[in-house]
Amino acid sequence: MSFETKQPGSYPVSPQRIAFLLDNLNGGGAERVVLAMASGFAALGYEVDLLVCELQGELCNSVPAGVNLVALEPVDKVAGLFAAIRLGGWRGLGGILFWLASARKIPRSFRYIHDIRTYLQTRRPAVLSSALGKSSVNAILAISGLNVPTRVFVGVHIALSTRSEQSRKSGKGQAYSMVPMFRYCFAKAHGVIAASRGVAEDATSFLGLDPARVHVVYNPVDAPESAHEPANAVPHPWFEADAPPVILGMGRLVEQKNFPLLIRAFAMVRQRVDARLVILGGDKSSAEQMAHRQELRELAVELGVGDYMALPGYQSNPHSFLRTARLFVLSSSFEGFGNVLVEALLQGCPVVSTDCPSGPAEILEDGRYGKLVPVDDPARLAEAILDSLSSTPDAEVLRRRGREFSLERAVTDYHRIFFGEPPACLPGEPPESSSVKPSSYAIRQANGSQRMIHSSLGRVII
Repeated sequence: MSFETKQPGSYPVSPQRIAFLLDNLNGGGAERVVLAMASGFAALGYEVDLLVCELQGELCNSVPAGVNLVALEPVDKVAGLFAAIRLGGWRGLGGILFWLASARKIPRSFRYIHDIRTYLQTRRPAVLSSALGKSSVNAILAISGLNVPTRVFVGVHIALSTRSEQSRKSGKGQAYSMVPMFRYCFAKAHGVIAASRGVAEDATSFLGLDPARVHVVYNPVDAPESAHEPANAVPHPWFEADAPPVILGMGRLVEQKNFPLLIRAFAMVRQRVDARLVILGGDKSSAEQMAHRQELRELAVELGVGDYMALPGYQSNPHSFLRTARLFVLSSSFEGFGNVLVEALLQGCPVVSTDCPSGPAEILEDGRYGKLVPVDDPARLAEAILDSLSSTPDAEVLRRRGREFSLERAVTDYHRIFFGEPPACLPGEPPESSSVKPSSYAIRQANGSQRMIHSSLGRVII
C-alpha cells in the first residue's frame, strides 16, 4: 500500500482512526457520499484514511483535505483468489465458486484483500466502512480471523435484487454472480447502512439479513459554495435569458438512468412547447458510456430533436446548470437514493422524477416537492414536464427540503451507528419542526412476524 499524504511510519495506532474503502474514485453517487463522510469525520478530529483499490476516476482530485489517501497494492489474480478461498472458509467457498462459474473469470477485486488485511493489522482503525459491493466483500474477507478491534460496516446504495436481475438478464456486470457472497459477507458485518428505506427493505429480504442490523441513513448532499461564481454565469448558450426553457438531465450514461425515456418524452414535449434538453454526464474513459452516448444522439436525431439536445459531458461543477435550468428530470429505471434530486432542490430547481425504486418518492415526499411518474411511460413523463413548465413552485421551499439532507445530519447518524452515540460537537437531533424526524425504528409486518429496520430519519411503516 502507499500513503499519498504521509509516510506509513507516521501513523499512530489509534481507536480514533476511521477508514473508508472504495473500489475506485469514479464519479458515482456512492463514491461522492464516501468522500463527504470522510471529510465530515476528519472535521470531527478523527484520523481518517481513504483506502482505494484502483486509483482512477473523475474524483481522483477531489479527496478532501485532512483525509489520508491510501492506494492499495494488488497481488496477482490467482494469489487473490487463493486468499479469498482461505479466508472465506467452507461457508464462503460456495459463494466464491458461484461467482467464478457465473462471471467465467477470476475477480480482479480479490487482488486487494492481502493489502487491506495488512492495513488492518498495522493501523487497527476503530471502524472500516465500505460503500460498494466488491469492496464490502473484500473488507469482510480481509478481517476474517484477525485479532483487531476494527468494526466493519458495509453500505448498500442500490436495490440489490433489481441490480442482480438486470445483471442476470443482460449478462453484463457481476451483480448476479456476487449475490451468494453478498449473503455470506453482509451477514458477518457489524452493520449494514442503506441509502434509503426502500434499499434497506430490499437488502433485508433479498439477502436474508437480520433487520435489527440494517440501518438507514439518507445520503448527505450539501449546498455548494457559489460565492466564486459570477451571479450571471451562463453554463451553456441555451441558458441565456429569454431563451426557450431548458430541461436538464444528469447522470452516468448507463442503462439504469434510462435517458432514452427522457429523450422520447422530450420529443413529445417539443410538439407543444419550444424547449431544449441538456444531459450532463459520461465518463470519456468508459467505452460503454461513450457507445451509449452515441446511441442517445442517434435516437434524438431519429425522433427529430437532435438539434435541440446537447450532451456536454461530465461536469465537475453542475450547480450552475441546475441553478439556471427551468426543470430537472430524473428518468431512471431504478436508484438507490437519487442524490441529484437533492442537488436540484438545493438550487431551487423544480423536479420531475420517475417513481422508481428506491429513493425519489422518499426525497420528494410522494410528490409534495416534485412530480412523480411511472417508470417507462414517456407520455406520462411528457405530461408531467409540460405541467411543471407551466407552473413556478416556491424555490425557497425546495431549497429548504434539500437542506434536510445535510452532511451534518448524515455524520451524526453514521457516528451513532459506528459508536452508539452522536458526536459531541454536532447537534444530536434535528429540530422537531423538520419533516425528517429523529432516529427511531421502521416496522413492517411480513410473513406473520414484525421486522424492524433501523431508520436514522424517521418512523415509517414499510
